[in-house]
Amino acid sequence: MKIAHLISSKVFAGIEQHVYELASKMADISEQVIICDADIHEQMKDVQTVSLNMGSRYSPLNTYKLIKYLQENNISILHCHGAKASTIGKGIRHFSKVKIVATIHGHKKNNKAFTNMDAVIGVNRSLIKEISNGKYIPNWYNPSHSGQASTRNGPIIAVGRLEPVKGFDLLIKSWVNINQALEIIGSGPEEEYLLKLISTLDLEKKISIITDCDYNSIEEKYKNASGLIISSLREGGPRVLLEAINHEIPVVGSRVGIMEDLIVNELLSEPNDQESLQSLLEEMVPMLPQMNLEAVKMALVEGYSITNAAEKIKDIYTDLLNASL
Repeated sequence: MKIAHLISSKVFAGIEQHVYELASKMADISEQVIICDADIHEQMKDVQTVSLNMGSRYSPLNTYKLIKYLQENNISILHCHGAKASTIGKGIRHFSKVKIVATIHGHKKNNKAFTNMDAVIGVNRSLIKEISNGKYIPNWYNPSHSGQASTRNGPIIAVGRLEPVKGFDLLIKSWVNINQALEIIGSGPEEEYLLKLISTLDLEKKISIITDCDYNSIEEKYKNASGLIISSLREGGPRVLLEAINHEIPVVGSRVGIMEDLIVNELLSEPNDQESLQSLLEEMVPMLPQMNLEAVKMALVEGYSITNAAEKIKDIYTDLLNASL
């Protein structure tokens, strides 16, 4: 069994981390290759990567390149991650016997990209509720992290790409009455806007944006963070929730993705609602030091590990190949 994972982004972020860790884990049982942009090959250490220089998701040239590569390399299953990769991947179904699997990592306006697949995986249940062959397999915490409990003597943090969907502008506006340090960790197109917002609200002494933290160095932030805030408007995971709990960091934030599965209702706000978020933070931030995460971490280790996810995904691959015999 030889598996090719297809991703379309030029940035090594959440989906790319997911694919890299999955391919690394499954390399023990089957050959894995990641088809991705050349810009992120460097982050995919110890996993075979290839770039096919794909452009528009609707380009017939993409279909030709992909079919040619899959045939020449005896690929058994093409696993597409995200909407663009899935649109490109399903274009080969009429021309190839390769089985096509898609993973939905986040909410889209519609699920057209994920129709007519051999199997579909959703990282939360709501993503696949209208997909008949959908299977829920949640994200996992970073397998390279030690899981050392945070000392909680550092700042409160928020982690993610600096883009509108993460709701960092709502978080900044909600921090005006909170007298604790907040670090927003990430990079992206909204950096200048968010810095200006911090300045306009005169919050420079309380809020900072950290842009030089990467996949490997983020663990150092988790080792002393006193809390994690998730302000997203929508999420597939979010993965940072799992990473924080692995380090026994208290989490509060918006009711998105799998938040309700692990976080009690009293610690959740309504998504894209600044008034709701601000009210939650002003009530709960002072209580963060009192929160005990030991029981939640036990549930995390049991249900949200890469070992569990890889085993379930392997079963999907095996069932598809056995059905075609």
